[in-house]
Amino acid sequence: MGDHDTLYTVLMPEFWARLTNTAEQSVFGTRHWQWMMFGDTHYSLVHVAAALITVVFLIFAALRWRQTLSGKTQGVVPPREWRLPAMLNGFVNATYNMSADVMGEEDAKKWLPFIGTLALFIFINNIQGLVPGLLPATDTLKTNLALAVMVFVIYNVVGVYTNGFHYLAHFLGPSFEFRQGGIKFPWLFFLMLPIEIVSHIARPVSLSLRLMGNMLADHKVVGAVLVLVPLLVPVPFMLLGVMVAIIQTVVFTLLSVIYLALALEHAEEH
Repeated sequence: MGDHDTLYTVLMPEFWARLTNTAEQSVFGTRHWQWMMFGDTHYSLVHVAAALITVVFLIFAALRWRQTLSGKTQGVVPPREWRLPAMLNGFVNATYNMSADVMGEEDAKKWLPFIGTLALFIFINNIQGLVPGLLPATDTLKTNLALAVMVFVIYNVVGVYTNGFHYLAHFLGPSFEFRQGGIKFPWLFFLMLPIEIVSHIARPVSLSLRLMGNMLADHKVVGAVLVLVPLLVPVPFMLLGVMVAIIQTVVFTLLSVIYLALALEHAEEH
């Protein structure tokens, strides 16, 4: 199979071709946008399908976990058998503990639905790259940049909403007293403002590129080994791929929690 071939594109080639062509025409029309190094690229919906598969799986897992709340313990005691609800429960607990260590228990509880959903979505997508015939949605810049921009917008909006103009004062650097008169002014704002703006813009870029690079490289390595020697030899590489999927999920989620925690902090006096 090619780089954009999956089980659903191979088993339903005609349907998938019509769907892709229809979507491509509706997005780009009859002309393709090109400029300088941005040439014509292969348009594909396989990553959208991978994201939809992840969403469907997460809905199914959430419904399975919800069934445990109707038992005798009503969800207080974790499931005894290591099945999907127990796995989901352990994953969410680990995400909550990591968030609580960074932003405190109160904020961790408030933001667990967002952080937990983000971590689950990224992890399930990463794992798809280890399943023969599937592609992870996180090995493309489009998906990762959308997630990173969402985090960027949320933590900045939350920072302004929580701290008001004190949050924007962080962009101006430290304030110094003006002639012992008790008035403080950020004298270095002309230097600190562009630095802070560039550093904040670099956050979604680094988040998306880091996740895409690692997942794309891991998927390529596992795919190449499967083609060369399909029996036994790919197992160590797949185990390494599981580790990469976990690490990249932790890195993206942890950095998102850190950015959110920094935005929630009360600004110092400037």
